[in-house]
Amino acid sequence: MFGFMLFLHFAGLLAWVGGLIVIIVMIGMLSKQLGLSQDSNLLARRTVSVFSYLAHPGAVLVLGSGLYLILNMGSGSKPLWLSIMEMGGGTIALLFLIITGILGSKVKKKLKAAHGQPVKVTGYLTTMTAFMVLVLGVVLVVSLKI
Repeated sequence: MFGFMLFLHFAGLLAWVGGLIVIIVMIGMLSKQLGLSQDSNLLARRTVSVFSYLAHPGAVLVLGSGLYLILNMGSGSKPLWLSIMEMGGGTIALLFLIITGILGSKVKKKLKAAHGQPVKVTGYLTTMTAFMVLVLGVVLVVSLKI
């Protein structure tokens, strides 16, 4: 069972990080056209929706499988990398689910309401990039077992 949960953990991480990469690249490429063209607005709204369907379940899968893996490791003194993975990774996953859900719906509303006016999504892109850096930072610490 441990091996299967580890597989689910990595599969969720792959979906989560893959979704972040897609949203950063797609919205970044469309950012200059947003608000000016209905086609680009529609594409951006659909991209944010697909991102939600891909990355949010991935983050939930990472959170759930990580919780299972940590509970099965037992208690006792833990190395620093395991504490960072446990507390930092869990916190990042929870914050990600809450913040990106709120920001995603705000961006979609802005895009839907924009009629020829430019739409700024720099805050959304900055937040997604920050989450990407945080997730990869936790992955780096865990991989190096610092």
